[in-house]
Amino acid sequence: MKFLNNPANQRKWRKFKTNKRAYYSLLILTFTYVLSLFSPILIGNKPLLVLYKGSVSFPIFFFYPESKFGGENLTEPNYKKLKLQDYFQNNGGKMWFPPVPFGVNEDNLESLEEGSNPPSKPSYSHWMGTDDRGRDVFTRIIYGYRLAMTFSLILIFVEIILASFIGGIQGYFVGRLDLYLQRVIEILSAIPFLYLILIMGAFFGRGFLVLIITYGSLSWIGLSYYMRGEFLKLRKQQFVDAAKTLGASSTSIILKHLLPNALTPLVTFLPFILISAISILSALDFLGYGIPAPNPSWGELIGQGRERLTAWWLITFPSIALFLTILFSAFVGEGLRDAFDPKDKVRYE
Repeated sequence: MKFLNNPANQRKWRKFKTNKRAYYSLLILTFTYVLSLFSPILIGNKPLLVLYKGSVSFPIFFFYPESKFGGENLTEPNYKKLKLQDYFQNNGGKMWFPPVPFGVNEDNLESLEEGSNPPSKPSYSHWMGTDDRGRDVFTRIIYGYRLAMTFSLILIFVEIILASFIGGIQGYFVGRLDLYLQRVIEILSAIPFLYLILIMGAFFGRGFLVLIITYGSLSWIGLSYYMRGEFLKLRKQQFVDAAKTLGASSTSIILKHLLPNALTPLVTFLPFILISAISILSALDFLGYGIPAPNPSWGELIGQGRERLTAWWLITFPSIALFLTILFSAFVGEGLRDAFDPKDKVRYE
């Protein structure tokens, strides 16, 4: 709250809002990501509501066996097929599906146009076509966006924590501790990232958590240099000497005085960290070293398009989504840099 209530930061926010391109890009990214968090309600093959024999069920939130709706099995039913069953309809059964009634890993072979095989071109049912397994491309792009943004936001948090802690310790205490940590960082920075991904994948398998840990273990290095420089500069300021004179501990000085002042300009790096993380994840998925199937991924869709050049929609739509996300993030980064620049800039109308 102190960060938001700071008058200087409020002035920077007002200055950021004058850059309409950056401000609206931030709104678009925020709105689309929040909306993607509710994608199971808007996009999915499980009904929002089921009425059967006077009882109400919510399959999108809870598990129900097929036997609850007149079937014989104790497993979850295929609701689209269940809806067509005579015993379901004869007992007053009704279902309401999300606006886009396709699951992220559902093969929609029944909804394809007659005579067409996956991958099928865009149609009235599938706005962006289907992939090589009949899965709806629009659905996988939306879920892939949620996965990519979540991955990137977690990485931003990990990078800031590690870079602030390690870089701050180096810049505040200097001396031998700074020297030893700098040698360790130089060793880590020499590790090839792709080789590390291959090694970690061979030992622990491919997965979201493995990728977060592997990428996060190296991606903070560049930011730590910046934080080290900020702490080296701030530790010589008069307010630090005053805090020491009053008996404040090193931990208190770092957390209450140095870190808030060092983090403020660090905000300008956040959109570019986001761009880097999304680009890395898409590239790894394209090469087959990222999030394992059947998780939705833009890189995986583009990889399918590379193998099937006639299916132009497999490359076009995920590439447009990737391009727009990176473009809007770059606009936000540009606006933040202008807002945090102490010199007056020309305001965008």
